[in-house]
Amino acid sequence: MADDLRETLRTFILSTFLRGEPPETLKDSTRLLSSGIIASVDLLELVTFIEEQLSVVLEQEDIGLDRMDSIDLLVELVRERRAR
Repeated sequence: MADDLRETLRTFILSTFLRGEPPETLKDSTRLLSSGIIASVDLLELVTFIEEQLSVVLEQEDIGLDRMDSIDLLVELVRERRAR
């Protein structure tokens, strides 16, 4: 399940924020927010995708650099929220 989740997030990020980039350029540890791949104005699009497509409700404290700066962090966040 975690692999499916990783792939879903990777596909969304590549198609939405890294159009035309080779998939191998996006690693699980690639910094998304702090590197500028996802700008602060685009963060709402990522949050909406996670909530609608992955059936997760995010809290205000989930949204930001500490919890959403890489695919690894996003997988951890989604798994935690699903476990509630």
